[in-house]
Amino acid sequence: MRVPTVGEQFGRYRLDRVLGRGGMGVVFAATDPRLQRTVALKVITGALASSPEFRQRFQAEAAALARLDSPHVIAIHDHDEVDGTPYIVTQYIDGSDLWTWLREHGPLPARSALQLCAQLARGLADAHRVGVVHRDVKPSNVLIRDPGTPDQHAYLCDFGIARADGVDGPVPTAAGSVAGTWSYLSPERAEGLPATPSSDGYALGCVLWACLTGHEPYQGTDVQVALAHQQAPIPRLAGDSAFTAALNAVIARALAKDPADRYPDATAFRVDLERLVPLAPPDTREAPAPPTGPGTSVRGAAPVVRRRSRWPLAVAATVALALVAGLTAWLVTRDRTPTAEAEDAEKAPAAAVQGDLTGDAYGDVLIHQTRFEALSPLSIWTVPSTGLQFGSPRRVGAEAGRPLLGDLDGDGRSDVLWLDEDDDRLSVVVVPARGERWTAELDLDPAFDIKDYNAALADLDDDGRDDLVLYGDPSDELDSLHVALAQDRGFAAPTQWYSSDLSDTLPRAGDFDGDGRDELIVSGTDAQNVDQLRLLRPEDGRLVAVAEKALGGAAVDPLLAGWLVGDVDGDGADELVASNATGRAVFVYEIADDAFAPRTRWHATRLSVDEARKNVWDSGVAGEGLSDVDGDGTADLVQLRYTANDGSKDDGLNLLVQLSDGAAFGDPQPWGALACAPECDDGFTIVD
Repeated sequence: MRVPTVGEQFGRYRLDRVLGRGGMGVVFAATDPRLQRTVALKVITGALASSPEFRQRFQAEAAALARLDSPHVIAIHDHDEVDGTPYIVTQYIDGSDLWTWLREHGPLPARSALQLCAQLARGLADAHRVGVVHRDVKPSNVLIRDPGTPDQHAYLCDFGIARADGVDGPVPTAAGSVAGTWSYLSPERAEGLPATPSSDGYALGCVLWACLTGHEPYQGTDVQVALAHQQAPIPRLAGDSAFTAALNAVIARALAKDPADRYPDATAFRVDLERLVPLAPPDTREAPAPPTGPGTSVRGAAPVVRRRSRWPLAVAATVALALVAGLTAWLVTRDRTPTAEAEDAEKAPAAAVQGDLTGDAYGDVLIHQTRFEALSPLSIWTVPSTGLQFGSPRRVGAEAGRPLLGDLDGDGRSDVLWLDEDDDRLSVVVVPARGERWTAELDLDPAFDIKDYNAALADLDDDGRDDLVLYGDPSDELDSLHVALAQDRGFAAPTQWYSSDLSDTLPRAGDFDGDGRDELIVSGTDAQNVDQLRLLRPEDGRLVAVAEKALGGAAVDPLLAGWLVGDVDGDGADELVASNATGRAVFVYEIADDAFAPRTRWHATRLSVDEARKNVWDSGVAGEGLSDVDGDGTADLVQLRYTANDGSKDDGLNLLVQLSDGAAFGDPQPWGALACAPECDDGFTIVD
């Protein structure tokens, strides 16, 4: 099923721009020519949209939602199908979603948070009155008009997984999955019980906590969060004032584990929220109290960095439910206590979203600016993602040498490592995501002619810290790979782990078999002048070849094509992505059972032979990388391209994104730009 793109006519609507993407579809700002107004149009995509049962259910629920008449629920204008693709048209709000606002501005003052959540409670009460349960109340499903002003107005949106009472048929979610978001899912929902008005109220209590603190009540992996909703103490705000005590009482009732102990309905919740508004000190922000028991994780005002999803949603939900259902008994019968388990979970770092440099669970882009024969290093640019587009690039001075991204301290965050080789001595500078910059010096064996380029970072000894992999190219000997194991703020001396009969053995690191441990893929040319891929696995201080694949055609020559590593399908294993040198295709190579699977085409572009030939030598592309820019657990393809159509460098650089849906890359979409003038003749590359 093809997803429509910006500029197309979809039914009677003209698609103007993308507002957002989610697990069920894409939301466009569109023009309704009949009424001459801007609307929000959500196209339902993926496997669900191909199901006749789902489409029937979707239309029935859209009709039920259209009965809603609430000032705090997005109004539905239309719903139908175009060529078998269901869509829903709603009121367009010129504002921000609540999660984006919290990420950009931090927690709300208590009075503003109470007013906003009281409006949402009114919207929920109106929905429940006509038999509609939302099932996924969370900040990203709240739109705010005039945010941050006395006139701010909140709307509940995205009832796409809502269920109306009295409408027969299957629930419109994949079999075995849980509709909703773990951080806002009530204890009974995490056990697989159906959604109710009470579970909506619980989710609104979580939203209230997020408004007051800037993050969710419980944090960690999906399983840890689900367990915390069931077992952890209800979080409290710090302070002993009468107002804080009253606010904690409201939070405690909203987040009660037993539905019978919660507010009887959304109206009762709203009444208590509105009662506290005049008591709230003006412009006062509340702070969370320290954790008081196992499974509770309370951080500062920055939104939580969530663990990168390694499984498709339906599989993840099913497995997590099984773990939640069986883990309580398992904890009781084990030798260790639940408290010890929770403490270990807190110590273990969560896996980072690929490319996340700012700690907000969206992948970002790091760009290195260079200049031939520059007297000193130039700049490094961090381009943050908001999940929908790139924000303003942040420029700082670069270190000497070549940058790499990796986790050097085992905290689950991307650090920047700089390598600078001079006269067989390697200078290393590490700029960690957290903590102070540190340096190291490594002596290199001159016989192997090791340089600072073509290096890689990979955790080869399974200690949680990335090790340094160096490529050696002696003139009359086999190519080699040397490994410097990571130590505390340093590296051990490099030792040879591999000798290769392939020339130009260029290493690329990743967890290609999904077992949680890194491997290397090297590429090069064999004695018959055939390009090869080879999978290497670390074993007892050496690298062992376990799989090989011959490559065909110059278009995928590793020296010409862009070769990138990332989990593009969200299955928990990394893939090798080859952006065809002609610009005609993007191929993905997977590893299965210690063998390279046949490559699959994830994107194709129609080009003439002349255009394809030109692209091999002058494509206008400055750099490519993989980063999970929308935070959905699948790495997306990011391209840095000169803005002029002829590839000239006068007009600056554009950042284009091809979002992954787990099976293919979409068409390139503009997400941002790098204002490089008057330095656009410099070199600009994406760091991976």
